[in-house]
Amino acid sequence: MLKLILLVALALLAGCTGVPQGLQPVRDFELERYLGTWYEIARLDHPFERGLTDVSATYARRGDGSIDVINRG
Repeated sequence: MLKLILLVALALLAGCTGVPQGLQPVRDFELERYLGTWYEIARLDHPFERGLTDVSATYARRGDGSIDVINRG
């Protein structure tokens, strides 16, 4: 369940330039544990996902240390 919560949090924050007011970032986040492909097992109703099936997100570290995210559906 924690992985799902973190995945949803990552998806929600992916396009943000900062942390929304009232939220606390996860401390001691172990990025290596979450790299790779994740498959959707539940869905929040977001307009950008309507009509999609077989949704996945792939997280990979770039050479400069930032993260690439590829969402598919």
